[in-house]
Amino acid sequence: MKRTKKAMNLVLIGLLALGTVVLVVWLASREGGYSEPKGTYHSPTVFAMDTTLDLTIQGRSTAQAKEDVAAAIALARKIESETSRFKAQSDVQKIDAQAGVAPVKVSDDTYRVIDESVKYSRLTGGAFDITVAPLVRLWGFYDQNYRIPTADEIAKAKSLVDYRKIQLDPAAKTVMLADKGMEIDLGGVAKGYGVGEMSKLLKERGVQHALINFGGAIGAVGARVDGKDWVVGIKDPRGSSGEIIGQLDLKDGFVSTSGDYERFFIKDGKRYFHIFDPATGYNPPNAISTTVVGSSGMDADILSKIIVMGPARAMEFMKTQPQFEGLFIDGAGKVYLTGQLKSKYAVDIKGQI
Repeated sequence: MKRTKKAMNLVLIGLLALGTVVLVVWLASREGGYSEPKGTYHSPTVFAMDTTLDLTIQGRSTAQAKEDVAAAIALARKIESETSRFKAQSDVQKIDAQAGVAPVKVSDDTYRVIDESVKYSRLTGGAFDITVAPLVRLWGFYDQNYRIPTADEIAKAKSLVDYRKIQLDPAAKTVMLADKGMEIDLGGVAKGYGVGEMSKLLKERGVQHALINFGGAIGAVGARVDGKDWVVGIKDPRGSSGEIIGQLDLKDGFVSTSGDYERFFIKDGKRYFHIFDPATGYNPPNAISTTVVGSSGMDADILSKIIVMGPARAMEFMKTQPQFEGLFIDGAGKVYLTGQLKSKYAVDIKGQI
């Protein structure tokens, strides 16, 4: 497959090194040529939720598109201010500060994100767990002081990881962590939620053709203005910059990718990355990346974290999620696809990396 020379509108899902650079390459239509539809507006890249955000809007005047982008970015900033553990006085900071003490009233956005996260924690048997923050902190992924903890340190951190100790009050919109020292991290879901909410906002504003690229979470509003589907390329996690393992046709849908190439460090020749199995406190041993595509930005983002299950279990679990399809790459570079991924979305997927 001629991965980097095909003519198409292409977004590469994937972050380099510490996750601060999103690879985005705009080419032309799949049929050929290097022009894109007239009236295409590309937003300036902004930094939010520890990654980059880009929007492309078609079928609007430049003035309208700029206003649409400004509204979407403002919404992303609002969600970030509520759900980021790094923003002063965010809901997450307040919840963590009151762990084991008292419930905290949160915004509707924060409550929705946490409620959905707990739902998927139950469905995955804890493979997805937003209380994993003590482990992420222990390994140095918050301050970039990377280290390999001792078994005792991991056991201590694991004792603070348990989604079942998240106490939710839907009437009062409050959240409480049962034990002191517990923390939550919404980094595995907030970008997908943000993409979904931005897509909804753009539609409400009359936008019919748009693509949102939010650090590995992608949202498509409608199709391209010329009637063709958007084409989303999936980054080859072991390839050089710009290489892909495959591409998806996308219309009114969402794609999210997680992998060991986003945020990682290498010690004694071994790669350690930012996604941890709550059951062990370590990285999943036989997984490189997971891509999920479907009807919800938030749920696709969550489901891309089932990389911790490993491909075999993840493939089985995806059978319970009929609105979503997935692609998994194991530690040997073998690519696994759920049953209808190719027929619904995919074009040219490699079988091995």
